[in-house]
Amino acid sequence: MTRDIRRINLAVFLWGAGEGLFLTIQPLYIEQLGANPAQIGGVLALIPLAAGLTYIPAGYLADRLPRKPLMVGGWTAGLVAVLISALARDWRALIPGLVLYGLSAYCVPIINAYLAAAAGGRDLERIYTTNIGLYTAGAVLAPAAGGLLAQTFSMRVVYLAASGLLALSTATVLGISPQQVPAPGNRRVEWGLVHSRRMAGFAMLVLFAFFSMYLIFPLAPNFLVDTQGLSTAQVGTLGSLSAIGTTLLSLGLGRLRGRQRRRGLPLGQVLVGLSAALLLWAPGIGWAALAFLLRGAYQACRALAQAHAGNLAEEAYRGLALGTTQTAIAAAELTAAVAAGWLYAGQSTWPFLAAVVLAPISILFTTVVLARPRQVHPPVPDGCSSPASG
Repeated sequence: MTRDIRRINLAVFLWGAGEGLFLTIQPLYIEQLGANPAQIGGVLALIPLAAGLTYIPAGYLADRLPRKPLMVGGWTAGLVAVLISALARDWRALIPGLVLYGLSAYCVPIINAYLAAAAGGRDLERIYTTNIGLYTAGAVLAPAAGGLLAQTFSMRVVYLAASGLLALSTATVLGISPQQVPAPGNRRVEWGLVHSRRMAGFAMLVLFAFFSMYLIFPLAPNFLVDTQGLSTAQVGTLGSLSAIGTTLLSLGLGRLRGRQRRRGLPLGQVLVGLSAALLLWAPGIGWAALAFLLRGAYQACRALAQAHAGNLAEEAYRGLALGTTQTAIAAAELTAAVAAGWLYAGQSTWPFLAAVVLAPISILFTTVVLARPRQVHPPVPDGCSSPASG
């Protein structure tokens, strides 16, 4: 853990604390502003849609431009987006803030490329899961606090309080060191990475796996409040349990060694599938608490998928590989959010039932794909030589 890695970890810890105040109860905020379930799903889909449009270009720029200014821009945009959301008086007025918040996520592949370079490209599973674990550690108490703030004051107060923590996070990331731009690689080789069978197969795996897992997220708070009679404060507390689950499961799954590393992602999918089953068939605050604890494995799966993508490419191409993988995750979340909204409008249990049905298929697909040997360098198109081969 270098000084810069520690600073980034602190920045994401603070960001997690700020985001955790509002993220769990955000569907309730949108509902409060007048949206129906299908509209909630559509509005929430705008975040991964906006983010997904940026990841590949951002990954491309991360291999060519200084990474620190790009990262600071993402942090600043996210802060402004939360302030815009706090001022919304109607669910439609919330859209610009949500879109900008999604766009601010362009810095995710840049952060991961920065962390990989700072770590010398070694032990990315541990580096990335530690980072996501600290992000969610910041959110352990925040959802419960956000629920209480919303119940005592208003949702708007929650967003304003979150903006203060996001400002501290932004100030922290300003203190990281500039990082040397990677040595330029062969551009035909670089784009050959994106179009390779290995990368395309992995992107399809990510798309299906994260779609099947994310179905349980968009409307779970509404399901618990509207169907099971939980309060907003209780849902906020469940968000804290989800953060605890993410922290513990990320740190645990990220420390698997040898062949066991390939089992981390499918194991995380199993835990998210169990979470969906508990929400569907085990009513009550106790079972809901266990479900939210287990669904924390979702973020661990995200970090493990990024680590696998980072190992598919050398330093000169790593940003693009990470951006491609992040785009697949965003596409999965976008389509899952829309699907969950429509399914919920038909029957409140349908999104969770769909997640349970898709889970074993997705887990089998993941296990088969990750069993193949890793490809460390991108394929070399005809007539080209890779930098690694001279």
